[in-house]
Amino acid sequence: MDSLPSPALAGSALPIVTSKGEGEAVAADAIVDRRSGLAVAVAVIVANVSNYGFQVVTGRLLTVNEYGLLAGFMSAITIIAVSTSSLQTAAAKAVAVGENHPERREYLDKLTRTAMVGALLFGLAVAAVAPLISRFFKIGLVPVFFLGAYAMPSSLDSIAAGRLQGAKRFRALAIYSAGQAIAKLSLASILILAGLRIGGLIAGLALSSAAIALWGMTASREVGAITTHVLGPDVRRGFFAFLLLWVVVSIDLALARAFFSPHDAGVYAAAAVLGKAVLWLPAVVTQLVFPHLAERSANNEQSHSLLQKAIVVILTMSGSAVLGLYLVGGPVFSLLYGSRYDGASNIAWKIGLAMLPLTVVNLLLFHFIAQGANRFLIWMIFGAAGEAVALCLVPKNGTSYAITIGAAGLVVLLMMTPAGGWTRIGKISGRHRPQPFSPS
Repeated sequence: MDSLPSPALAGSALPIVTSKGEGEAVAADAIVDRRSGLAVAVAVIVANVSNYGFQVVTGRLLTVNEYGLLAGFMSAITIIAVSTSSLQTAAAKAVAVGENHPERREYLDKLTRTAMVGALLFGLAVAAVAPLISRFFKIGLVPVFFLGAYAMPSSLDSIAAGRLQGAKRFRALAIYSAGQAIAKLSLASILILAGLRIGGLIAGLALSSAAIALWGMTASREVGAITTHVLGPDVRRGFFAFLLLWVVVSIDLALARAFFSPHDAGVYAAAAVLGKAVLWLPAVVTQLVFPHLAERSANNEQSHSLLQKAIVVILTMSGSAVLGLYLVGGPVFSLLYGSRYDGASNIAWKIGLAMLPLTVVNLLLFHFIAQGANRFLIWMIFGAAGEAVALCLVPKNGTSYAITIGAAGLVVLLMMTPAGGWTRIGKISGRHRPQPFSPS
């Protein structure tokens, strides 16, 4: 099952941190101040423990078959969450480059109003085809209706997070992220224990997201109005970028549900939870770096040194996570999931290894979005389509799926890397005069 990254994650591991307070000027290559870094680090621990607690609670209290079914249905929720992430990116970019209006503290600015209209239309469209979705996922109609309704709080949540991200209010963003994860875990536990099972879980996710989104919209209101709209170029670019990344990362779950036995699909879903943490764990770096990339692009300043350092941190974090899965994955799975998921740990570290090239792809997505580039989307389309076809053709087991995902990620990375990028990435020592990255 997908475990969505929270909008704010840890920042204390980044290479340059300053001692200034949040909101003060920092050094040119600084990403976050020291106190904000500490607050973010604490919040990410809480958020990640809660997010993975959700997986453990559902994995232990649901049957293996139910867990596999929930994984497939959560993939649809992930599509919505990933798609609405484009609103967060658009809001963050607008605030970072000064296109917001702090004097206008509106609850319903133009971006929010148009996003709500889009979410309403999406919900109505889902309701219209609910019987087909219900038949595909083999689940009742009520969870499908809540699936459509989830688009509204997801949109508001993304806008609130984007306002805080663009203003570099990382401490507030971290607290907000932790609140989301805690609410999800708490409500999931209550509803499952109440006997509502999968339908109750989906309804609970929608309701808890709505409550947290209202809190976020209130907390971020002082950032000011954003006058872009939901069909603006930044939102469109982010939408397609994140949607295509989701296809590359998560289409395996839907296909595993379709091609694997119910038990094997459940085991694979459990392995994917921890394996794909290798991608989401260092995603914090892109969240913290993006406002700086947007500012530098708007000011025609170079961003290569920031990208180089971010890549080093990302690969260090993700590589360590893969090693941890390989060494202690077995005991961790036994502790978290019990003996019903035998074999999941051997798949998890392979999925984690497959995520390594995609961690850098994720960073490059934000780089290109900050630059206003579009050509990278072509490579993402080819990569997503090629991976989907390959997953249908390869042997139907966890190892084959992990190898296929890793190969697709590596191909996408090679195609997306800007001209001369590998040479510049290798010159971290600074002995050569670097050149700015140019969008593909």
